[in-house]
Amino acid sequence: MVSITRWLHATYPQINIVLEPLVFTQYAGQLPFVRTIAAGDHLEYSRVVDFVITLGGDGTFLHVSSLFQREVPPIVPFSMGTLGFLLPFNVADFQPQLRNVIEGTSTVLPRMRLTYAKRLGDGSLDARVNVTNEACIHRGTYPHLTTISCYLNGHLLTTSVGDGIIVGTPTGSTAYSLSAGGPIVHPLVSSIVVAPVCPRSLSFRPLMLPSSSRVTLLVHPKSRGRATAYIDGRDCGELKHGECVEITQSPYPLMCVNRDDLAAGWAQDINQLLKFNRTFSYPHDSLYGSHIPDDDDY
Repeated sequence: MVSITRWLHATYPQINIVLEPLVFTQYAGQLPFVRTIAAGDHLEYSRVVDFVITLGGDGTFLHVSSLFQREVPPIVPFSMGTLGFLLPFNVADFQPQLRNVIEGTSTVLPRMRLTYAKRLGDGSLDARVNVTNEACIHRGTYPHLTTISCYLNGHLLTTSVGDGIIVGTPTGSTAYSLSAGGPIVHPLVSSIVVAPVCPRSLSFRPLMLPSSSRVTLLVHPKSRGRATAYIDGRDCGELKHGECVEITQSPYPLMCVNRDDLAAGWAQDINQLLKFNRTFSYPHDSLYGSHIPDDDDY
């Protein structure tokens, strides 16, 4: 981080570099030219920031999304984590990538977000936030299964008894939804994924809905179990019986700087990082002996 910040300041001295408060406190002595924004003043980020650099893993990327609840400036994500499915650039290549961004030659991928709105039993609005990966209504640590009614545009779709229901974005289709058996969705496919978590049913399959849909999840009044709302992995509190959440497409997507060839990069990621359709390996003492069969062999 220090190397990138010093290079930016030396190469583009006209640019003001802003660090988050905690990072600023830690590095202000080494980087006297940087600035910060008061903790909690998220509206100021949208006003003064032209582009964002993330260093870390997918969690860092999600953290940036939480800082911008309205318009999001372009995000330049550099991978320093373990998986980094959302991070197309290696941190070792920061100089050419940042030059492209500053000189206006980069490719930007808009990643759809969702708006999560919690409503109390009387219908009043209690909370509203943007979602990058998924909103999940889950039984949490409670031992009993929870009963959740799922509505599509105001019409009852199904009532699920199980651990919970995930409502996610194409970006989130490679996160928790994937572990629950949901589909892998290309980030340019504008859609909403609904995936059950361990349902007490053999026929509740994941769904892909139009991005214009309004999905409502209601904790059934007769549910034995409680339910907790989780947004991008963060605990957002318990939902009581009769309370619901409404999930719709957000008007504020994440603008992510990406590779020039998006199709090739996405195909490479699901193969190299997710091991897409990888066949089983054959040990030397298998029926093939020491020979690993070629594609033509099966």
